Amino acid sequence: MIFKGNSTPDRRRRQRQLLNTSVQVFTGSTHVDALGINLSDVGMCLFAIANLPLGSEVHVEFLPPRGKERVRVCATVRHRAFYLYGVEFLVDSEQCDGGWVEVGTGQQPAQSE
Repeated sequence: MIFKGNSTPDRRRRQRQLLNTSVQVFTGSTHVDALGINLSDVGMCLFAIANLPLGSEVHVEFLPPRGKERVRVCATVRHRAFYLYGVEFLVDSEQCDGGWVEVGTGQQPAQSE
């Protein structure tokens, strides 16, 4: 049997990067350990044994690829399939406590131009 490679182009709006890192998900008064699966500039897919309702706001803390310090970002749960979650980052300061925040400093990282 010969398998043909998947030649269909990726139709996603944003390029995703594979990720295999420890993620902390904070929801209100609790936090859950999770595993980051992939990452884009607008969101992340993660595996967490939790019950996160669609539309709920969470804080996600992780070490980005090639990063030296963990970051915490506010996100909204947009997709759920069993224990796989798709979260969309909220970077608008009006939506959530200022977007990306470096853990330990409480400051937003400098943006490159």
